[in-house]
Amino acid sequence: MQYRLLKPELGHRITSVNSTNEWIRNPEIPFGSWVIAEEQTEGKGRGQNSWQSLGEEPFIFSGKIRLSAAEISLPLVSIFVSSALLKTIYSFFPKRLDDTTIKWPNDIYKDDKKVAGILIQSEFSNGVYDVVIGIGLNFFGQTIPEPLADKASFLCEKQLSEGELERFANQLVVEINQAVITLLDQSQVLKDLVWIEDHSLLKNKVIETEWDQRIVRGRVLGIDELGFLLIMTETGQKIELMDTSPKFRII
Repeated sequence: MQYRLLKPELGHRITSVNSTNEWIRNPEIPFGSWVIAEEQTEGKGRGQNSWQSLGEEPFIFSGKIRLSAAEISLPLVSIFVSSALLKTIYSFFPKRLDDTTIKWPNDIYKDDKKVAGILIQSEFSNGVYDVVIGIGLNFFGQTIPEPLADKASFLCEKQLSEGELERFANQLVVEINQAVITLLDQSQVLKDLVWIEDHSLLKNKVIETEWDQRIVRGRVLGIDELGFLLIMTETGQKIELMDTSPKFRII
């Protein structure tokens, strides 16, 4: 099949929108398109959650691509898009190498607080996935709402320079495309998973989560070739997690 990756020339910038993911899912918007918005009023999170952009300079992004279902693991798409975002962050803000990591399966954390979230939405038809990639990143701000004060933070300590947000978006498009290309080569997937694990908030951490209708506790071993989190429980059982549960926490 013909893959449809993001195209630099199909970028859009809009002032305000309900949701960039919903805007770009419009069938009239061609595959390869992407958009950044200055504001969204109904940002989407995972499940029934919403995404609340914080601060004076949020980064609100969505892109639309098409992939072969036979060759792509959607959990891997999520974690590899997270790595594309993290690589872009490191490129623009080298100081973040010391404190910013991926929290499996699809968040970016600065120290122990969330600064970005990724939402992958897909539709399957005739052997292909139509995939919408949504990214929210809190670049800079001066205040955090009280309910989020112990959970969220800003990536930067100062405002962005003129044109930096646009340059960041264009580099992110390049990194997302490279991540998808990497997913088509199994040897490269394993290589990049090593990089992801080295930049993982959960590396060697002990976590507690709900699994098989019970609460289990174990040490994180890494991420497998399908994007699942590998855990060794206290009883010596090796388990795979497809996603976090509401009771997922780092011990």
